[in-house]
Amino acid sequence: MLSQDKKNKLSSRDRVKLTIQHQETDRIPKGEICIDESLISASLACGQVGFEEKLEFINKLGLDIICLNPLYPEFNGGLPNPGEVIWADAKNWVNTNLFSFAMLDGVLGWGIKVFGFNQFLILPNKSPLSFQSFAEKVVSLNVEMARGLLDAGIDGLIIADDLAYQRGLLISPQDMRRYVLPSLASQVAEITRRGVPVFFHSDGNTSEIVPDIIELGFNGLHCIDQNSAMNILDLQLKYGSRLCFWGSLSAEDLIKAHNSDYLQSLLDTIFTAAAKKGFILGTNCGLFNGISWDGLSLVYERIKNN
Repeated sequence: MLSQDKKNKLSSRDRVKLTIQHQETDRIPKGEICIDESLISASLACGQVGFEEKLEFINKLGLDIICLNPLYPEFNGGLPNPGEVIWADAKNWVNTNLFSFAMLDGVLGWGIKVFGFNQFLILPNKSPLSFQSFAEKVVSLNVEMARGLLDAGIDGLIIADDLAYQRGLLISPQDMRRYVLPSLASQVAEITRRGVPVFFHSDGNTSEIVPDIIELGFNGLHCIDQNSAMNILDLQLKYGSRLCFWGSLSAEDLIKAHNSDYLQSLLDTIFTAAAKKGFILGTNCGLFNGISWDGLSLVYERIKNN
């Protein structure tokens, strides 16, 4: 149990680290996987958004996490070279007290971009060798970028691949395990050698492969979408000791949070999830222009000191 003195000294970085390890913290950590610069500009009434403005916005919301998203060169039909990818202000972010994540795009995301949605989804069965060759290139790209990010001081990595939609996986669990998950396994193995946490992000209902995500060595899962039958409390009951869950707030939740009864129900779920440890609060989609800012503020304000 944390002493009061240790609680008072926790930085955001320490708070998130303890949460990922399923240990007690002083309060519920909060983080967003992405933040639209137009939202920051509107909130702070500023014309340009740089590092200082982003940090001010994050502190205003009381977030504990900064998530760096890659800026790729103009798409030329193939994968970029690692040196062409920009991680804006990475050197500045690692010198704050925030926990820093960086996002890597997975095989499915890159494959759909390169080959097209329908063509890539049938590629494993049409040409398994072509799929495997492409997957190996994505793994090499991500592993090399991960090495550079970790050398720069990034605290953790997220592999993002939207493998599902609301009702289930985009391809069968069998094909997922045969063709897609091995590429994730290779990436996780390389990253975890450095002793840093790695999370997986996917929209939709990934419940069929949550056990696989655990076995692959992921420390956490982002995007717990109730609208896709991903219930945070059910997932914690089944896997809570083995995964840290991050997310659970939908854009719809933030609209409905203006209703006092709905807000209380939402808070009850959040506090129950947090009491079981291994829970980071945030939206499933990140913050974008048009999201209910009032609703978000209501939720974040009510859990500020819990």
